[in-house]
Amino acid sequence: MKETVADTVLRVIGEATGTIHLTSEQMEEDLPALGMDSILFIRVVVALEEAFSIEIPDEYLLMTELNTASKIVDVISAQIGKTGGRGA
Repeated sequence: MKETVADTVLRVIGEATGTIHLTSEQMEEDLPALGMDSILFIRVVVALEEAFSIEIPDEYLLMTELNTASKIVDVISAQIGKTGGRGA
């Protein structure tokens, strides 16, 4: 079965952080409250850009802008739509 954007985001967050493993029911959880710091955030952003073959716009490269998996999914979905990046 093909992964959805949300499935891929959750998987990449887990792989890139090694410590934050979310389920689909936790899409609104605050990532900094779960232990994401600025270094982990950059790791996640780079891994997501590679996974989806997109570039996340600079205005979203702040943990305050992408502090939940749900917000990350929204930004990635918009970028895939704009650039034709690789969907999940």
